[in-house]
Parts: sequence; structure tokens; C-alpha cells
Amino acid sequence: MSAPIPSPVPQRQGARWPIVPFRVLSVLLLIQVFCQAALAGGFISGKVGLLSMHSLNGGLIILTSFALVAAAFLVWRPGRGPWWPIVFTFLLWPVIGMQIGAGYSRALELHIPLGVTIFGIAACLVFWSFTYRPKWAQR
Repeated sequence: MSAPIPSPVPQRQGARWPIVPFRVLSVLLLIQVFCQAALAGGFISGKVGLLSMHSLNGGLIILTSFALVAAAFLVWRPGRGPWWPIVFTFLLWPVIGMQIGAGYSRALELHIPLGVTIFGIAACLVFWSFTYRPKWAQR
């Protein structure tokens, strides 16, 4: 009888919890960005008071996007997830800053396309976060 063959050393699994804050923050960001479009539409329709809410929500969006960068780092380490969400969330942050600057300078030819771009990126991050299966969940 021969000795049993030892199994390969199991790879350390990532933590389970980091995807949860990423999901929560990405959904929150998408809702905030959608609200921005609604607030802008209301302002353009003549409800001038919505402009201050649009401005306030823009400040909250940049804070949420900053927190999303931190959540992406947590998905990567200790979650052992992919690295690329860090890049997308990190690049999203200055794009949102440019969006705010374009809004205050009334450069609508830049402000509107940037808003659509931000919405698209935020939607993709939400989609990815709910379709991503961490290594601990894969069989």
C-alpha cells in the first residue's frame, strides 16, 4: 500500500464581507446620480429652487465616490477580488470633480455628457458588484 497523496496547499480565501459595502455604495452612487438628472430636469423646467439641491447632491456624490474607492480596495484586499474596480472608482472621482467644476462654470456642453458618462460607469459598477462572485462563493 502506498502513502496517500497529499492534497495541494489550499489557497487562502478572501474575506466575505468586503463586497457588501461596495454594493451598498455603488447603488447609493447610482441613485444619487439619477437624482442629479431629475433635479437638473426640474431646474430646467423652471423650478429654480432645485438648483441648490442639485449642488448639494453633487457634493454628496463626490463623498460617496471617495468612499467607493475605499470599498474597492477592501474588495481587492482583504476580499481577494480583482484590482480593476480600484482603477475605475479612482478615475471616477476626478471625473465627478470635473463635472462639478463644469456645472459651476455653466459649461453645459461638457457638464451633460460627463453626467451621462458618470451614470453609465455607476450603472456598470452596480451591475458588476451584483454579478461578481467572490472566490469563497465559487464552487
